[in-house]
Amino acid sequence: MYEKHHLMLCSNRLLKFRAPVIKILMATLTVLLLMGGCVKDNSEPKDPEVNNPVTQTEPVTFTVIGDVPYSDEQRSGLLQLINKHNASDVSEFVVHVGDIKPGIVPCEEPIYKDVDSILRLFKAPTFIVLGDNEYNDCKNPEQGLEYWKKYFLKFNENWTFKPTVSYQTERNENFSWVMDKVLFVGINLVGSNVHNPTEWQTRLEDNANWVRKQMEEQKDKVNSAVVFAHANIVEIGPDKFQVFTEGFRSASKSFIKPVLFVQGDGHFWIQDHPWPEKNITRLQIDGGIKAVKITVDTNLKTPFLFDRQFLD
Repeated sequence: MYEKHHLMLCSNRLLKFRAPVIKILMATLTVLLLMGGCVKDNSEPKDPEVNNPVTQTEPVTFTVIGDVPYSDEQRSGLLQLINKHNASDVSEFVVHVGDIKPGIVPCEEPIYKDVDSILRLFKAPTFIVLGDNEYNDCKNPEQGLEYWKKYFLKFNENWTFKPTVSYQTERNENFSWVMDKVLFVGINLVGSNVHNPTEWQTRLEDNANWVRKQMEEQKDKVNSAVVFAHANIVEIGPDKFQVFTEGFRSASKSFIKPVLFVQGDGHFWIQDHPWPEKNITRLQIDGGIKAVKITVDTNLKTPFLFDRQFLD
């Protein structure tokens, strides 16, 4: 009887002793698990700037020039720029955002032919959009457009370019393609005088429709978009561009992802967010014999990187 009582007493004492031990062991295990989680996070840091680490892509790097050549001096400077660019071999393609001559110079065919021969010297595939100086500012805009199309329409086809380039049926100077989850779009958006209100509005509508169509079709396939145009539609007569601007902003808002609008026209650098849709970055390039290298890295929340000294 005594042994039985002693055994029960020892068992009770053991249970009382085990309870805090179990609690300690459980607490220790919890701490170890938490530490294990911390170790994992430290060994695989997550960059706060990463946009979508699950579907990372290679950055796309390209060069933009515009408003050149305006003189014999700029012509020589452009040739030197092309030689430097060919030697550096840093860009996958080049885009000229319009104005291949001064507005006051008559729109004569030899000028278009000369600039055509110069731009063909780029080793990288080269695209060009219309500027007002070689089109809208001409004494005969239709003649200027005819010359431009003769030498520059589908200009990129002078090179081998892997992505498939699409052209708008209604306006075949407008183009687009996709590369490494980036949508690229070029449009005929020029400034200066409105000679024919009907033609002007129709062209703006075509441009907006082309941008909207590309963004809608590619929204789930790309991580960002870049639009190339010539005109400054923010500071220089914004009202006359309203049809396009509203359509572009609406399409970009629905697109949600980062959009870069690259323009020439102003001849000095602007990098800002001029509209309420903060996913749109507007870039006005320096122009002249100053090129900018743009890198689009869709792995980053802020995917657009600019280098204005890469050929210095």
